[in-house]
Amino acid sequence: MRTAMTQLATMTTSDVLAVVAATVVVALVAVLATVLVVLARTLRTLRETVEVLEDEAVALLEDARVTVDEAAVEIDRVERLVTSAERLGDAKRAIATPVVKAMAFGTGVSRAAHRLREGEQPPPRSARNTRTRRRPAS
Repeated sequence: MRTAMTQLATMTTSDVLAVVAATVVVALVAVLATVLVVLARTLRTLRETVEVLEDEAVALLEDARVTVDEAAVEIDRVERLVTSAERLGDAKRAIATPVVKAMAFGTGVSRAAHRLREGEQPPPRSARNTRTRRRPAS
């Protein structure tokens, strides 16, 4: 035992520095290993979170695609309705003038026939038009 004690007492400064350096390196390796374990757990959690986000994003994009498709169908339907309404408006304008003229002609003929049946004389020319005619401005 004495030899071990005497050997310990005869350690040089470089031997002491080597032991201290080895202890510091072991402590650093332990700290780095702990950091790596914590980092691995964090990365595992991050990977799981990304997978969940990916699944939700895909589902959300699918819902958005379906909604956009439905909106496109509705827009086409509204466009067809507007086009039909425009065509009806054009047809109404095209038919309205001749129909009004035909109705006015029929009313005039009916009144004339009624007067002829009753033997009534036509009113004087100035009294025929109860409305005053407007002349276009020059």
